[in-house]
Amino acid sequence: MLGPPGAGKGTQAKIVAEKFDLAHISTGDIFRDNIKRKTELGKQVVAIVDAGGLVPDELTVALVKDRLQKDDCKNGAVLDGFPRTADQADALTELLAELGSEIAIVPYIKVRDSEVVERLSGRRTDKQTGKIYHLKYNPPPQGADLEHRKDDQEDTIRDRLEEYHNKTAPLIAYYEQKGLLQEIDGEEQIDVVSATVLRKVEATRA
Repeated sequence: MLGPPGAGKGTQAKIVAEKFDLAHISTGDIFRDNIKRKTELGKQVVAIVDAGGLVPDELTVALVKDRLQKDDCKNGAVLDGFPRTADQADALTELLAELGSEIAIVPYIKVRDSEVVERLSGRRTDKQTGKIYHLKYNPPPQGADLEHRKDDQEDTIRDRLEEYHNKTAPLIAYYEQKGLLQEIDGEEQIDVVSATVLRKVEATRA
C-alpha cells in the first residue's frame, strides 16, 4: 500500500485485510510486538532506537520475513508501511520469491501535499482520553483539553513529506514498470476510496 503520510493507507489496509481475510502487516506493529515480546530481533531494534538510530533495512526485512511466516499469512497479506525505499523493495521481491510468493498489486493512494498538510495539521489529541479529533472534519467537544502533537505540526509534516518524496515516491515508478501499480484518488470520501481499492484488489484475485 503506497501513498504519502496522511493518505489513509492504514485505514485502507485494514479494510482490504478484513474483506479478503488477509493479514494486515505494519512495520510499526512488528517493531512494537517484537520489542514487547523481547525477541532477539526486538532487542536489536530497542538498542538501535535507544541510540537514536534508524532501523537498518536488513533488520526490517528480517522482521517482515519472520512475520510473513506466521499462520495468519497463509492466505496472503497486506503490507502497510513497507517497503519504503527501492532497496527495501528489491529485498522484498527476493524475500517473497524465497517464500514461494509474489506481489499481486500495489495500490497507490494519491493525495496532494497541500491536502496532507491540512489533514494532519488539523488533528488534535485529547490529553485525557487519547482520542484524536480534527478541527475541520471531526471537531472536538467544547472544553476538551487538547494537545497539538509535534507529529501533527506543519513543519514536522513537511519534513515527513520531503522524506517521502525523496525515498518512497520513487517506488511509484518502480512498481509501475513492473505493471503492479494501481493509482487511486485518495482525496475522495473514505468509502469511495475503499470501494475503488477493493475493486482493484478483487480483480487480481479472480
